[in-house]
Amino acid sequence: MATKKEIRGRILDAAWKRFSHYGYNKTTMAEVASDCNMSAANLYRYFKDKSDIGAGIAKRYFDKEIELIREVVLRGDLTPRQKLEEVILVSLRYNFNEFEDSPAIMELIDSICKDSRDMIDGHKQEVVANIVKILKDGNLSGDFHVKDLEETAISIRFATIPFHVTPVFLMLKNHGCSEDDMEGMARKVIKLITEGIAKRQSALS
Repeated sequence: MATKKEIRGRILDAAWKRFSHYGYNKTTMAEVASDCNMSAANLYRYFKDKSDIGAGIAKRYFDKEIELIREVVLRGDLTPRQKLEEVILVSLRYNFNEFEDSPAIMELIDSICKDSRDMIDGHKQEVVANIVKILKDGNLSGDFHVKDLEETAISIRFATIPFHVTPVFLMLKNHGCSEDDMEGMARKVIKLITEGIAKRQSALS
């Protein structure tokens, strides 16, 4: 017999597929229930409403992205500079692959931005915390000299918005930017950032 967690996962899979194809606003709980071969009443045992399903999809998405970022941070074969670049690139690739065939997903994103601010803010804080770890390691290795780790990490997050914030990312994608185009831009931005840190180090010494 399937566990509650497994059933919730199947519901999220079905909802994501329908949201991606038909749009969030046009989808009803009854349609999601039908896709899962269950009654609408049964569906409400697992999710209180459509926004609750949307939040579940967002959490799954955010958790996976953080997992990918942590894997980069823990890699022993990369320098801090390489880790900083790869953290941005791994988010970009994840976004591109996740939303490549989902042109109708912006409605869901808009809903999540309105109804799940705490989740979004928590995700940002986790990303920043991982960038802080990279900067701290860079300070210890001599690659970076950063006085305010958190402020710098927040600035890096902000400077790389087009490569990880989904609405901006999708806007670029819809205007013809390919994955290779975005990777090229991301590498240039990270190079400017890391070189800027290095220049501050030499200027302060």
